[in-house]
Amino acid sequence: MTTDQPLDLTNSPYTHQRVLVTGATSGLGFEAAAQLAELGYGSITITGRTDTKAETAATELRNRTGRDVFKTLGVDVASVASSKQAATELIERGDAFDVLLLNAGMVASARNLTDEGIEVTFGSSVVGHHVITNDLIDAGLLRPHARVVLVGSEAANADLPKAMGLRVAPFALNPPTDEATFAATIKDLARGDFGQFDGNIQYATTKVVSAWWSAEMQRRHGAYEFFTVSPGANVGTNAARNTTGAFKVMVKVMAKVGHLVGMNQPIPVGARRYVDVIVGGSDFEPGATYTSRPKKMVGDLVRRDEPHLVDPVRQKAAVAALDELVAEVEATVV
Repeated sequence: MTTDQPLDLTNSPYTHQRVLVTGATSGLGFEAAAQLAELGYGSITITGRTDTKAETAATELRNRTGRDVFKTLGVDVASVASSKQAATELIERGDAFDVLLLNAGMVASARNLTDEGIEVTFGSSVVGHHVITNDLIDAGLLRPHARVVLVGSEAANADLPKAMGLRVAPFALNPPTDEATFAATIKDLARGDFGQFDGNIQYATTKVVSAWWSAEMQRRHGAYEFFTVSPGANVGTNAARNTTGAFKVMVKVMAKVGHLVGMNQPIPVGARRYVDVIVGGSDFEPGATYTSRPKKMVGDLVRRDEPHLVDPVRQKAAVAALDELVAEVEATVV
C-alpha cells in the first residue's frame, strides 16, 4: 500500500502503543513495520545491522505510510555484545514496549561463526533476541500483556518433503535422557559443533529451539504473551544471503516456481501473519507455536502441537542453554 494522503487513524486502538521490530530494513520486517504503522501504532522502532541501514529503511517507511512514527536502532542480533548494547540504548531511551516483533535472522549453508564463537543462523534467530527481551523485562520496559513474537518456521515441525533437506536433528526429536545433557547439546548446536555441519539441519533445529523459547519464556514471564510464528515461505526475502551450493539453488528455484505448488507467497502475506498474531487477542494462545498446516509452507496459521515442540523438559533446557551461553560469552569479554 502506498499512501498519497494521510491515513485516517482517529479511532485506531493502537495509537499509544509502541513496537520494536528487528530485522526491518527489508523483506518481512520492513513490510510488517509498514502494516503496523498503517494500523495506527504510535511508535515503531526498527532495527538494522547498521544505523545507516535502519535510517534508510525508516525514510522509506515514512514515505510509504505517510506517518512519522519510526525510530531506529543499529544491532547485530547474532552478537551478544551488540544485542546488549542495543538493549542498553533502548533502556536509556526509556520507551516501554507493547510489542516485540523478533523477526531478524539469516541462513548459512556453511559453518560460519561470529567473533564470539556463535553460529550465525542460531545467533541471529535466537541469541540476540533472547538477550534483548530479557534485558527489557529486567528493566521493566515491557508493558503488561505485551506481545513478543519470535520468527519460526515450518521446518521445525519435521514434516516437510524430504527433498527439501530441512531435517531436524535427531536429538531434538527424541526425549532427552536428562535436562543438563540436553542443554549442553543445544549449546553445541549454538556453536555449530553438532556433528558434521549441515546448514539445512542447523536451520530447522534452530527453529525448533525458537518454538521451545516462546513456551518456556511464557512459563517464566506470565505477565507477557510469547508466540513463535512462521511467516511461511515468502518470495524475495534476504534471509538466505549467506547460503551457497545446493541450498542456494533450492531457494532460487522455490522463489520462481514455489507458488505453483503452494510453497511460497508474497512478502505482504507472510508479514500479515505476524500482524495477525500481534493484534489477534484471544485467537492465539500465549506460549504456542503457529505455522502453516502440516506439510504446507503457506496458507492458514494453525497451532502446532508436535510432541517434540511441546515437551516442557526440552523447552526448559533450551532457555537454560541460552542463559548459559550468554553468560559464557559475557565472561570472555575483557
